[in-house]
Amino acid sequence: MKRVLLWAFMPLLLFSCAHSGLRDRHLTDLNKPAVDARGRTCRPLSDEERQRVLSLADPKNFPATRYRKGPNWSRGIEKETDCSHFVYVIYKRAGLPFSFRPTAELGNAREFDILPENEAQPGDLMLFRGHVGIVDEKGKIISALKTRRRRRKSSIAAVDRRYFKPIHGQRYVLRYRCPPLEETSPGRSTASVKDPK
Repeated sequence: MKRVLLWAFMPLLLFSCAHSGLRDRHLTDLNKPAVDARGRTCRPLSDEERQRVLSLADPKNFPATRYRKGPNWSRGIEKETDCSHFVYVIYKRAGLPFSFRPTAELGNAREFDILPENEAQPGDLMLFRGHVGIVDEKGKIISALKTRRRRRKSSIAAVDRRYFKPIHGQRYVLRYRCPPLEETSPGRSTASVKDPK
């Protein structure tokens, strides 16, 4: 009986561990100026920066990208990517770097403010259970998706946000405010990461 209960509650325990950091952070009060660890006052994205993010993330720029969890960095997101690598590279190319984190840890990224779903603006990131994407002008999510049965030639697409499961009943917006103190990518410094143009 104890084993049955343990196996029944194991997925719940694992899920709550993976997203515990997001629960610990509070929604950001946008009326207060954000200040990072070095005392720099942070600022919200400008309209020009938002447009640059959306232009770079446009699915038309990725006609044959395949989905691969933990992609090969040297191949670039034009060849293969997953959702967390996709948003990381797009923001980096837009001049908005942040320390790379897998999707489950993005809620802990201090470069972002956490906002409720109704505060979403184009260019913001939206965080779901096990997924992240960029909000476009129509409120859809641009991201790398698993291509089942190859219905699409590319894994990069803009889809309705209702397609993704919320975290604890909510979808969260991550709004970029500050560059990181020290930017790193998985297992290496950013100086050694080749980012294809």
